[in-house]
Formats: sequence, C-alpha cells, structure tokens
Amino acid sequence: MRADVIIFDKDGTLMDFDAYWVTVSAKSVARVLRDIGREDIPVSEILWAFGVRDGVTAPDSVLCKGTYEEMGRAMSDVLEKYGASLPLSVIIEKMLNAYERCSHEGRVRPTCENLYGVLSGFKRQGKKLMVVTTDKEDSTHRCLRLLGVETLFDQIYSDNGQAPTKPDPFLLEKIRRETGVSRERMIMVGDTLTDMAFARNGGIFSVGVAKTAENAAALRPFADFVIPDVSHLPEILA
Repeated sequence: MRADVIIFDKDGTLMDFDAYWVTVSAKSVARVLRDIGREDIPVSEILWAFGVRDGVTAPDSVLCKGTYEEMGRAMSDVLEKYGASLPLSVIIEKMLNAYERCSHEGRVRPTCENLYGVLSGFKRQGKKLMVVTTDKEDSTHRCLRLLGVETLFDQIYSDNGQAPTKPDPFLLEKIRRETGVSRERMIMVGDTLTDMAFARNGGIFSVGVAKTAENAAALRPFADFVIPDVSHLPEILA
C-alpha cells in the first residue's frame, strides 16, 4: 500500500493517551470536587464514568472521544448520585478551567520507543505528515514539542473552534485540496472509533493503533489495518 500523505491523531497514536490524560483527568476531577466542597465523592468513580478501567481508557469512551459537554454530563450523573446537583453549564465551566490548570500534570511520552526515527524515515521518503487532533492548539504544540517531533509535520490541525472536528471530513478534504494528493494515496492513523469514522467519511484508508487486545477488537471492524503502535506502520507501507 502506498501513501503520500499520512495523517496522525495525537493522543493515543503519537503520545501515550493514558499516561497523559488519565493523570490530567484525575487531577482535574479532584480540583472540581474540591472547588464544590465535595471531596468525599470518589475521583475513581467519575473516571469510571469517563471510561477509564484500571488506568486504561477504552477507544469508544467519553474521555477518549467525547466533548467536554459529554464529560460534563458523565460527571453530573455521578454528582447527582451523591446529592450534589449543579447546572451542567457550571460543571462544564469548572471542568474546562480545571483541565487548563492541570494540563501540565500529565506525563508526555511517545507510544513507541523510536517515534522520531519512524516519522523522520517517512519524511526522507518524501511523504507529507499531518496531525489532526481535537486537542487545543497550545496543548497540541506543547506535547508534540516535548515528544521531539513537532518540526517533522507539514501541517498541524488542532481544535480552533472554527473548523468542524473529527469525524466530520472537512479537514481531510482541506488536506486533499492543498496537497493535490488523491484519497487513494492518503491514510489516517488513529486509536479511536472517531478516527476510523473520520477516515471512512473522507474516503481514505485507516490504520487503527491499539495497545491492548480489547482495543484492537473494538477497532478491527472499522479499520483497514490494526497495529500495536506506529513503529509497525512502515511494514504496512513497505
């Protein structure tokens, strides 16, 4: 299979999702509970509502593919169970603030040992590399910079609040127009069902990244290929 444009998701694909987001989420949830004076509510129960199981996040979970509004609803359900009813808008606002304040708490580490080598190898072959993520711009560039791979990407698309986000294929069509590369020569590499739907909606090949057997089983019906991490990508494109 040949690909002239490779589009990567960030979290869970280039960067270890759980090492970063489970930690940041735990800190953020604790901050919100402290802010509303309900530290008696278990942080672990809210993380469970977000889809975290023993420190691992399912690819179809709220934390993995949901919006802050969906996360707010999940937290609201737990709060109501403990008699702490708050307007959804208030919960979302507090969560956004907490995540912003705790964004530096997570561990930024690559999903494979030779991430830079894999990506730079593609660059030497003349392939165009892109990132499409629903994370915010500042956080996206910070994480890619800490991973040591920021400069390898031709374009980095984050959530600017203006363009439609995944799984809407808006950015895929934008990339196709700007690069002049046909859909048959583009692939999407991601770790969530949203990434797979993004590729399908845009009519390009998809490669699912799954570090557990359960995640692989969830992605396999929707992906053209499933690999344990991006170090296996050169085998598919060889």
